[in-house]
Amino acid sequence: MQQQKVIEADMAREVEDVDDPDQAKTEKFVAVKGRKETLHSDDVLQSKEVVQQKEAKASKLAPIPQVPATPAPTVKGRRALARLNEELANLHALKERCRQMCLSIFFRRDTTINSIGFTSSIPGEGKSFLASIAALSLSQDSSVPVTLIECNWEHPSLHEVFGCDATPGLAEWLRGECGDNDMRRQIAQNLTVIPAGSGKQDAVRLLQQMRGDGLKNLLSPRHEQLLLVDLPPVVTAGYGSLAATLVDTLIVVVRAGVTTDRMIAETCEQLKDLPLQGIIMNQMQSKIPNWIRQLL
Repeated sequence: MQQQKVIEADMAREVEDVDDPDQAKTEKFVAVKGRKETLHSDDVLQSKEVVQQKEAKASKLAPIPQVPATPAPTVKGRRALARLNEELANLHALKERCRQMCLSIFFRRDTTINSIGFTSSIPGEGKSFLASIAALSLSQDSSVPVTLIECNWEHPSLHEVFGCDATPGLAEWLRGECGDNDMRRQIAQNLTVIPAGSGKQDAVRLLQQMRGDGLKNLLSPRHEQLLLVDLPPVVTAGYGSLAATLVDTLIVVVRAGVTTDRMIAETCEQLKDLPLQGIIMNQMQSKIPNWIRQLL
C-alpha cells in the first residue's frame, strides 16, 4: 500500500512539471486510470483535428434553411413599374432620335459641319441632358473624338451630369487662367467634356472672343473633332442669340406642355438667319432618378 502511494505521488509530480496545459490534463487523466503510458501533446492536437473534421462533416449534412418566397407586387407596385418602363421606352426613343440626327448631320457625304449647338427657348427644357446623351451615343458610334462644350454660363450643369469639377473650365481658359488640358475632362476614351467654368460676369466678352477666333480653330486647330455645344436659352438669356452664332448648325429642344407657342415663335424669329437643323420635342419631364439616367 505504501509503495502504491509513492508511485501515485511521483506521477502527480510529473504532471505538475508539464508546461502544456492540454498535455497536463491528458497525463493526469492517464494517471488516474493507472495507465503507464502518457498521451503526448501531438496526440492531443490530432484528436482535436479529428473532432473538427467530424463537426465540419456534420455541418455539411445540416439542412439548408429555406428562403422565404418574394411576395408578389401589389397593384400599386405593378402600376408604378409599368409607368417606369414606359418612361424608359420614351427616353430610349428620344436618345435614338438625338443619335440619328447627329449622325446624319456629321456624316453626310457633302457636309462641312463640325459643330452642333443645342439650345432652347427657356431653361428647364432638357437641352443639356439631351446634348449629354447625344455626345455619349456619338462617342460610341464614331472613331472621331467627340467634345461636349458648355457655353451656358447662366445655368451650368454638365459638371453635375458627369460628376466632374465645375472649374477650371472654358471661361478660365479663355481668360488665360489655366491651360488647355486643365479645362478638359476625359469622360470616356472617345469623349471629352469642357464645363463652362465661372463666366457669368463676362459672358458676352468671352463669346465675342470665341466668335472672333472661330470655335473649331480655337478648340481643335490641329485635330479633327466633332463638337457638341450646350448653349444658353434664346429667350431668357441676354446673350442666347449671340452664343447660337458659334456653331455650324442648331437643334432647338422644346418640352411639350412647358414651352408656349409664343416662346417657340420668338425663338425661331431670333434664329431665322442661322442654320436651324430641326426641333427635338422633349415630351415630358422624366421621373427617372439621375443614377438610372446615367446608365442609359
